[in-house]
Amino acid sequence: MRVILSRLPSFLFTFAAASGLLASVLVLLTSGGTQVSVTNGVQTTQNLSWFQSQGWWGIVILMIFSAAYIGPWYFHRRGQRGLAALFIAAAIVLTVLASFSIGMFYWLAALAALLGGAIMLLQPGS
Repeated sequence: MRVILSRLPSFLFTFAAASGLLASVLVLLTSGGTQVSVTNGVQTTQNLSWFQSQGWWGIVILMIFSAAYIGPWYFHRRGQRGLAALFIAAAIVLTVLASFSIGMFYWLAALAALLGGAIMLLQPGS
């Protein structure tokens, strides 16, 4: 049982990193916006991709989110628990704030990172 608990943070951080990457890909492929224009009394509605509506800045945002969820995995593997905890906190705050605009794409990754961080902090330091 002790071995499973000692490996659980690594598993959860790996899952959070993979979920964060998957969420970024899903946002890129599914999110976007709509553009409505009226020309000569004719209304035209066009669905925009994430890149069309956000531009390169939107791609940078998705990369930041991916890095925020890869950070706990990376720093935990290197034994830097403080930096792992910092990335967990940053990722969760960013996810809560992003929920107001892009939805709940990153919540699964946030939950995995939070659980992994709680277990990591409850374990004796290495």
